[in-house]
Amino acid sequence: MPWWYAVTEARHELQNPMSEEKVLRLGKLLRLTPGSRVLDVGSGKGGPAILLARAFGCRLTCVEQSEEFVAIARERLAAEGLADRIELVHADAAQVAFKRAAYDAALCLGATFALGGLDHTVRTLVAAVPERGFVVVGEPYWRTWPLPDGLEPEEGEDFVSLPQTVERFEHEGLAVVSLLDASLDDWDRYETLHWLALDEWLTAHPDDLQADEFGARGRHYRDRYLRWTRELLGWAIFVCRK
Repeated sequence: MPWWYAVTEARHELQNPMSEEKVLRLGKLLRLTPGSRVLDVGSGKGGPAILLARAFGCRLTCVEQSEEFVAIARERLAAEGLADRIELVHADAAQVAFKRAAYDAALCLGATFALGGLDHTVRTLVAAVPERGFVVVGEPYWRTWPLPDGLEPEEGEDFVSLPQTVERFEHEGLAVVSLLDASLDDWDRYETLHWLALDEWLTAHPDDLQADEFGARGRHYRDRYLRWTRELLGWAIFVCRK
């Protein structure tokens, strides 16, 4: 059976509302070098890891549960000649025992669901870096709080305002030292690539058993984006120091 995210993110090289420029800015903020060790949890198809390894020569351990995404990442690493710099671990991140203080920076860019939510993700990443190590999380936040009438959180969403999100990091003993915020251009690129990929898949698979479900789901997300979340939902990479 086709998987929703494999279908709708077929065209995504970066699977979050970020740009290559911002990923490279992140690498500079982290002061990455060929000697740096980086953990990337929920690494998807390996987009940010490839950019960081190529630009800074750092070594990364990438953990991803999706077999489809790991297969694509392996192909991309081979094409880029980066297999010696990036280790791909096909596993449920929640079941992995990460080495304590083994990484200079620990990342989870838009995949806190892989570790049971933001708070548990932060605790896991904090344990993986030494004192003064970097913890980096990409996470949505609401630009307006409380939410306006008519907008309800989707199942599993526990996002709060930007100041409240920063407080969640500080509660775990981190100092938020920088953030890289998604622009409307970043959001539009990320969201509309879903629309394009889904349209192409539905055209190629009109008789698939999931075609009607996927079509309805896509229309729901597109309507919600245009009506509400394009203006009200932010997404940022929070750069923190232990």
